[in-house]
Amino acid sequence: MADLRVLRVPHSTNVERIALAAGHKGLQVEWVDVDPDDRRVVREASGQDLVPVLLADDDTVVTDSPRILAWIEARFPTPALWPSDPGDAALADVFCHRFNEVWKGPPNRLAALLGPVGFDLSRLSGSESRAVDDDSARMRTWLNRFEERLDGVDHLCGDAFGICDVTAYPFLRYGVEAPPPGDDDPFHRVLHERGTFDAASHPRLTAWAARVAERPRG
Repeated sequence: MADLRVLRVPHSTNVERIALAAGHKGLQVEWVDVDPDDRRVVREASGQDLVPVLLADDDTVVTDSPRILAWIEARFPTPALWPSDPGDAALADVFCHRFNEVWKGPPNRLAALLGPVGFDLSRLSGSESRAVDDDSARMRTWLNRFEERLDGVDHLCGDAFGICDVTAYPFLRYGVEAPPPGDDDPFHRVLHERGTFDAASHPRLTAWAARVAERPRG
């Protein structure tokens, strides 16, 4: 019997977070695949359209990947995702909150702006072009901050794999790999085209992405 039952759609970055967390803890996941163009199952289960949705064995329904990750940590605390030191755990929470509430802003805005015009920059107005340049610059600046964070440590939380890596990797991985065939999400294309990095520009971040890519998934 699976430890978790989770609704998902293909190529979801937030679903990848749950897979990484489950793999870290050695949990078995029963994935329920949902047609991204027909989310009635998601809506009936959770009252909203976004995945992942965790369906617990006590009829608890949990939505939103940060809340699901916290639920998994509370239910299956070993091995831990959060640092054992309270201060370090608090810093990890700050990192994750900032990633979700601040870092994701520019690529989301770019996807909304560029997606409808097929990434044809010539069709943008002057103010729109400046907005693209500004948000692209913000994404590049934050890549430098991640590179600096990995100075002397293997993971974004420190020496051990944890919640910061789970939170960031599904998004940052598009900086070193293109979206797979069938993934036409403009957000993922923005992450790849506007957030590109490699061993020459960001050696520590590139090595980190390779390490996390090799980790098990639930």
